[in-house]
Amino acid sequence: MSHDRPKLKTAARERTGSKYAKRLRAAGQLPAVVYGHGQDPAHITLEAEQFVDCLHDGAHLVELEGKGETCLIKDVQYDYLGTSIIHVDLTRVDLSEEVEVSVPIVLKGEDRCPGAKAAGAILEQPIVDLEVICRADAIPDEIVLDVSELEVEQSITIADLKLPAGVRTERNAEDSVVSIYVAAEEPEEGEGEEEADSAEPEVISERKTEEESD
Repeated sequence: MSHDRPKLKTAARERTGSKYAKRLRAAGQLPAVVYGHGQDPAHITLEAEQFVDCLHDGAHLVELEGKGETCLIKDVQYDYLGTSIIHVDLTRVDLSEEVEVSVPIVLKGEDRCPGAKAAGAILEQPIVDLEVICRADAIPDEIVLDVSELEVEQSITIADLKLPAGVRTERNAEDSVVSIYVAAEEPEEGEGEEEADSAEPEVISERKTEEESD
């Protein structure tokens, strides 16, 4: 886990509203709100490029320059295309308090996984990010999952994960994180029709035989 917390430049936001927020974004700023710890919400602006870099680095906690506050990145809102950030919610935290965050699950050993090498095998990972609960100063950067011994028709569940000390999850222990299965073969084009055509004369033949026996 990384103990380096990016420091973000901030400025007080005197106005609110969609038109003002649009002008801020056009100027390379992001509207944001800081909540928590019994204080009134603080409307601020962040430098867009600096904040995007934090997200790309996988940061969960940030420090606000000039305010002396450590905050958890609580929510990031995107535009309707899902490409540009339009608003950020931050929550004040003490490093000793517990927080709930989403941490990526990273697979390793896929190149040595025997099940993945089987003909027609598909390795599926239904859970890519896991919600965990831990102290704010102990948030893991990622959860590494070794799949190097996974065979076909086997799966790894939440209960099988080795979480770092002090980190827990409330996700159902039986939920599958990753599994390997062999996809069912689809019949070739025309194969089903041929079978249907060959079956139909047999039925007619049986009926004729019954009539002849009468």
